[in-house]
Amino acid sequence: MMNRCINLLLLFIACFLLVACSDDKKEEEPLPVPPPVITLDSESGVYVTKVGKSLTLRPDVENTAGAEYTWTLNEEVVGTDSVYVFAPDVEGSYFFEFRVTTPGGSAEKVIRVDVGKKALPVISFALPGSGVKVVAATDYVFRPDVQNNENAVYEWYLGNDKVGSGEEYTFNQAELGEYQLTLIVVNEDGQDEKQLTVEVVERQPLQVEFLKSSLLAENTDCYVFKDGTICLTPWIENAGEGTTYEWSVNGEIVECKDRVFAFEPAGEGTFTVSVQVVDADQARAKMISRNIQATSIVRQVATVQVICRGDEMGAFRAATGTSAAESNRVYEYLPAPGQFINEYKEAGMGDFTVSTQKEACDYAARRLENHAYVSLGGFGGYIIVGFDHSVLNSGAYEGYDFAIEGNAFDGSSEPGIVWVMQDVNGNGLPDDTWYQLKGSEYGKEETIETYAVTYYRPAGVGMNVGWSDNCGNTGVIDYLAEYHSQNSYYPAWVTEDSYTLRGVCLKARNRFNGSIWVNENYDWGYADNMGSDRLSTSVNPDAEPVNVYFKISNAVYANGEATDLKYIDFVKIQTGVNAKSGIIGEVSTEVFSVTDKNVNN
Repeated sequence: MMNRCINLLLLFIACFLLVACSDDKKEEEPLPVPPPVITLDSESGVYVTKVGKSLTLRPDVENTAGAEYTWTLNEEVVGTDSVYVFAPDVEGSYFFEFRVTTPGGSAEKVIRVDVGKKALPVISFALPGSGVKVVAATDYVFRPDVQNNENAVYEWYLGNDKVGSGEEYTFNQAELGEYQLTLIVVNEDGQDEKQLTVEVVERQPLQVEFLKSSLLAENTDCYVFKDGTICLTPWIENAGEGTTYEWSVNGEIVECKDRVFAFEPAGEGTFTVSVQVVDADQARAKMISRNIQATSIVRQVATVQVICRGDEMGAFRAATGTSAAESNRVYEYLPAPGQFINEYKEAGMGDFTVSTQKEACDYAARRLENHAYVSLGGFGGYIIVGFDHSVLNSGAYEGYDFAIEGNAFDGSSEPGIVWVMQDVNGNGLPDDTWYQLKGSEYGKEETIETYAVTYYRPAGVGMNVGWSDNCGNTGVIDYLAEYHSQNSYYPAWVTEDSYTLRGVCLKARNRFNGSIWVNENYDWGYADNMGSDRLSTSVNPDAEPVNVYFKISNAVYANGEATDLKYIDFVKIQTGVNAKSGIIGEVSTEVFSVTDKNVNN
């Protein structure tokens, strides 16, 4: 999220304190006049009506002394009162700008009115891509998002049997198998129906797999330089506390019994590495019959190919006199949902057609070229950039190697985890191994190193985006139409109805101090953060783009040991917090540029 709203509030508070703390002058100078504050009676800022039906727009406005009101539609002033009555005779979406100006300042809201022949209910369920699996004899509350639900009637059916009539339903079945759950919502204009298949299982299935390093990767193959080390780490879900690991190389069992296998190939060539994950839960051990017993053991195996090639410095691409200091290509741009995703005004997406990953990368590249921000949205959203040369691990710039511009200021840090990669396989793509640059929160108990959030496409326009994580939590990215009224905050170029982002999650440091939301800083090691590695003591009151500096020497393997990389070719920045700050919205990292500080031009 951008910081303009916070900045204005901080400046106002600062002005107030200066007046309050002055000595004899405070009795002579008038107190500052507070600016107007607009509040809508629609949480989303979106209103729905029908052709021929009047809709009264009545925003609540505080601090109205001397106020002047302006209602604008299609750049034409249509009203000058605090209330506006809209009586549409044509279907469509209408965007009103409501502006209030007083001696203390001004405020405005964008209000969208959707007009149709009818205003039918719209049911939205945030569903996992793999389907709905629930554990037997356990309560699960189904609570859908429903638009146009005023005076609506809800009916829940399990199979052909009606089982509920409220806005939520508690599902609990002891017998294993599939169940058809149906919700019907009826209002005066019609109805919507949604059917779900719910599978009841004894326990959530153990999942073990090696993940691709990027969307561009064709497979999960891993590459390592000769005499080097590669740490192999499977992604595991639904494992119990008694999980054990057994690793093998080319069919031969090795000594490693940890989740992370630090593999050092004996020489160049291709190696097949497998891990067998064994989950032993005594609660599952039981006699099925006199002749059959279910043990406590669940096993899953995952395999990956490791290719060892060449010498590290043999792949180094030295900078030349014509090399650019700034990154020259965006390889991937996959943000989490957020208020600046698909946004056509401040985020500038109105100037681009963004319906594919390539078009999203072109949009992000143009923004970075102009040092305009690219928002990564909520947790896990990321951008991957590369250079026309390799970035040397030299520490030539006061001990640092490269910089990332963000717009953090005192009281507003939105930390981005930084990852680096070498082009080991030499194909010019970021499809090798990512190494995390450790920061001040690395290794702390409250930092989640293997965190995943799945985001779900909303059913209609102007709706919150639901999410669930691998820790059993759920939530929403709030739709803030009073600030950003694009149809949806779910990326337009993501074709799937849900997608999962994985990474490192820091403990959130946002808080409400009684008057404003504050996103406190982290000590060092993160993009868009007010840490010591800004190499500046400025509090950046105007939220200008400023550099945070990074050391390649802070790159670590998955087991926490230092990598000693001689250079890198790609950088990934990823929003590192899953949090939101009230009316300001989700905590989201912003990136303006990525610069190699070894190159001066």
